[in-house]
Order: sequence, then C-alpha cells, then structure tokens
Amino acid sequence: MAALLGVVLTASVQAASIEVRLIRASNETDKPDEQLVVLEPKLKKVFGYRHYRQLGLQRGMFKENGKLRLDLGEGIVVFITPRASEKKGQMMDFEMYSGRAALVKSTVRVGHGELLVKGPDVGDTVLVVSLAMVE
Repeated sequence: MAALLGVVLTASVQAASIEVRLIRASNETDKPDEQLVVLEPKLKKVFGYRHYRQLGLQRGMFKENGKLRLDLGEGIVVFITPRASEKKGQMMDFEMYSGRAALVKSTVRVGHGELLVKGPDVGDTVLVVSLAMVE
C-alpha cells in the first residue's frame, strides 16, 4: 500500500505543470492588455498600478528531482525546483535572475489560482511574476 501511494504521489508531481508570466506594472497610459483581462483586477488590488502588460509567458512540466528553467524574455529567467506537494498547493523553490544577478530567491506555495511575486523596480515600473499550476 505504501509503495502504491509513493508511486501515485510521484506521478502527480511529475505530471504537474506550471505557467509563469512576466508582467510589467506601470501608471503610464496604455490600452489594456487582452491577455491579462482576468488577472488585472487582482494585480490592481495587490500592486496598485493602473496598467499591466504581459511581457512573457512560459509553461513547463515538473520533473522528479529536477530544476525547471523558464526564459520569460526581457533578460529575465526563472528557475523552479519542486518540493513537497500539499493539499494547499505545490511547494517549490523560486529563483528569478536578470543575467547573472539574482533578483528573487524564495520558497513559495502555489495553490489554486495565481501567486504573484514582486520583482525589481525599473524606473517608474515594476516587474511582476505570476505563477499558476495547470493540469
């Protein structure tokens, strides 16, 4: 029974996928980004900027004991290492880089819905990374 449970848990981690978006938040006058229509109200509530533009989108499959590398464009690369899968979501190590410079390193839990991670300020804008589990 324990061996069967281990196989099922391993298969669920291996089958898990993640969707990662790079978003620029600003107060500049821009038309709304059609790709962020659903997410924009949450972005406005959390960050308070008026406009959001999606700069990059990548999806990846988790591999057992593997680090997932996703190039989001604009020189931003994220590394995600899956940890324990819990009822409340998937635990993972999250690293965000611009070139060789580490911008964010943290352990996060991605549950149902989007997890938003604030990146660096760039002039009058801020970069935001959105993480969501997909099946």
